[in-house]
Amino acid sequence: MASLSSSKKSRYWHAVFRDGTGRQIRRSTQIEKYPTHEDARERSRLATEARRKAQLVAEAFERASRGELKRETDIRDTLLALVEMAGGPRVRPQSADEFFTAWVEDSERTGKTETTMKRYRQVRREFLAYLGDKAKAPAEHVTPDDVQGFIRTLADKGLASKSIANTLKILRVPFAEGCRMGKLTFNPAAAVKPPSVVSVERQAFTPGEITAMFAACEGFENGDEWRTAIHLGYYCGMRLGDATGLTWGAVDFTRKAIVFTPEKTRNRARTVEIPLHPKLEAHLLTLKAPDDPAALLTPALSSGAGARQRASKAFGFLVNAAGVDNERKRSQKGTGGRSVSTKSFHALRHSLTSHLAAAGVSPEIRMKFTGHTDTRTHAGYTHHELASLRAELEKIQ
Repeated sequence: MASLSSSKKSRYWHAVFRDGTGRQIRRSTQIEKYPTHEDARERSRLATEARRKAQLVAEAFERASRGELKRETDIRDTLLALVEMAGGPRVRPQSADEFFTAWVEDSERTGKTETTMKRYRQVRREFLAYLGDKAKAPAEHVTPDDVQGFIRTLADKGLASKSIANTLKILRVPFAEGCRMGKLTFNPAAAVKPPSVVSVERQAFTPGEITAMFAACEGFENGDEWRTAIHLGYYCGMRLGDATGLTWGAVDFTRKAIVFTPEKTRNRARTVEIPLHPKLEAHLLTLKAPDDPAALLTPALSSGAGARQRASKAFGFLVNAAGVDNERKRSQKGTGGRSVSTKSFHALRHSLTSHLAAAGVSPEIRMKFTGHTDTRTHAGYTHHELASLRAELEKIQ
């Protein structure tokens, strides 16, 4: 065991220990043996404390020389302890909780979309819950095994492999940033292999199936709003969140167009303008538009916590009520993962593009309908262009 030695030639305690080969080493601890103080009792107390610290330093030297500090975190913690014992500033590393909280706050300040921030907060919350008491320990102590175990729990819950891979991708971001800023020395999430992604191919609805869904809206809960949402999904290629979140201010009956910014590209301010299909226009004209342009077209489908999830589930019931063959596939290989519908609301978007393609509409025009438009590059979007798009859109029934 390491010990201390004293020399008349030095005012410091010296550590005496043996390395891994058994060779004896003598090294100064840089801790003074006899601190000066006017009061004899206090001087004695300080000397005792100095000897205690010197002994801890000697033991740390011995552990390091014997190769017992295997991990970078062990080396870092030992170094910080030595600096503190030698009278240096006390360094308190961020806990995992503090580390992830700071990352979320920094991400909010960079202007990321609320949809992205909700996902970041969810990953932070779930990962810290998995860490348990370890969330209070330094973030540097998080290991690849911790991340791998967390990913494994997501798979056990039946999450789709694509969702799990996305979660791992998000976890890598704060750790990578911590390494870049010098707060961490290792990215534990980078060492974890993501699960093999099984992509469930979405199928398009046939025109007959879409007609059947419109008919099924009669008598269905919030059926009138679902009829509106389906019109928006099919004739405008809107995603569920965009369709249920659309306001009356986005509808321009004068120009016969809908102008909105998709949730997915909101942080890049990408606004798209879609011509009103005659059937969509006729449907909207049957609705009573409120005076407030900020009012939603489908308020019942977008109200309350978890509205998106409820709407997605309800749409599945509507599809079944319409008698549409809605095959379900596993989101992971074998029997793992969730059972995923091949004809979700997003399939309406696929239906628009596939039906336009069948009508002979070029890929460039189809891309405009699916929202791949930037307001800066399309500043010269004229009435003539809108009329041309409308003519292409009216090729489908």
